[in-house]
Amino acid sequence: MRIYRAGRLSGLRSLTLLHAMARLGYEGMLITSPAETFLSVGFLDNAPELVDLEKCRRMGVPVIRRELGGGAVLLDGDQVFYQLILRRGSPLLPFRVQEAYRILSEPVLRVYRRLGIEAEYRPVNDIVVKGTGKKISGQGAGDIGRCFVFAGNLLLRFNVDLMAELFRVPEELRPLLREVLGENLTWVEKETGRKPSYLEVEELLIEEFSRLIDFEGEFEVPPEAVSLADRIREELTSEETLLEDTGRRHSLIKIREGVYLRLVRSERAELELLVREGRVERVRLRGKNLPGGLEEELKGVLWQEGPLRERIRKLLGREDPDLEGELLSLILGKG
Repeated sequence: MRIYRAGRLSGLRSLTLLHAMARLGYEGMLITSPAETFLSVGFLDNAPELVDLEKCRRMGVPVIRRELGGGAVLLDGDQVFYQLILRRGSPLLPFRVQEAYRILSEPVLRVYRRLGIEAEYRPVNDIVVKGTGKKISGQGAGDIGRCFVFAGNLLLRFNVDLMAELFRVPEELRPLLREVLGENLTWVEKETGRKPSYLEVEELLIEEFSRLIDFEGEFEVPPEAVSLADRIREELTSEETLLEDTGRRHSLIKIREGVYLRLVRSERAELELLVREGRVERVRLRGKNLPGGLEEELKGVLWQEGPLRERIRKLLGREDPDLEGELLSLILGKG
């Protein structure tokens, strides 16, 4: 495999270049960083439902749909990307994708340790700080062209306020989104008090991945890949691609693995719901003619229709299919 030190790239190439390399069949590891700030949504994300595309346009934040998994993520120059492009059948790839995540995350964990942070892999695709569980790196993987691509970022610094502005949520509930993001995300400078340079992190990535991969040396990025990357940018940022209905419904906003938020405001009610490890951790429900005591009654309950219906029915003290259905629809995001 080859190493490609791509450096700081403009024109969304920090993301489109890996797509081009994979489509052309170039195997290797790209290390890069964006020259601009942009938002990337996952391959299966329903972008119009998850992200406020109009606000992104007004704020000058480009949006691109990558051909990899994972959720919506804000990318900027305070992050360093590691992008592995492997031909199918590579000995580095086990049969199960989750095992590939585990194996390929190990060098990144060692980089964080060398930067003074004890981190651990959290399935399926997060790296978190040991002890606090705060997310400090997001990863994604998938097939592009003839290759399997595994990509992630080291967060040297992160703009929580901007990320909170770009999700599609009611404006009056946005402060809570900002708060929950701040509670569950972290970055190197926040953890250590020091922001390492891009070159320092680049060297650490090469050293640690070299313990796993037998690289044949460093090479220049092929010009044909750069040309293709710019054409791919037009494809992945087009209105047709961004507005595609993938069939996914975003009843919850993923904050990190295991932590999800639901913020809804309708004519009848307003809901703030925090789900952690599949259970309701925090809920606030306001509206007309809604039962009192619901917030306490639902704490700790599995975020599933059966257990939620049972608690709601217990609170009501009777069967009321219409009210039960309305509350379940609001909490679960159905209908």
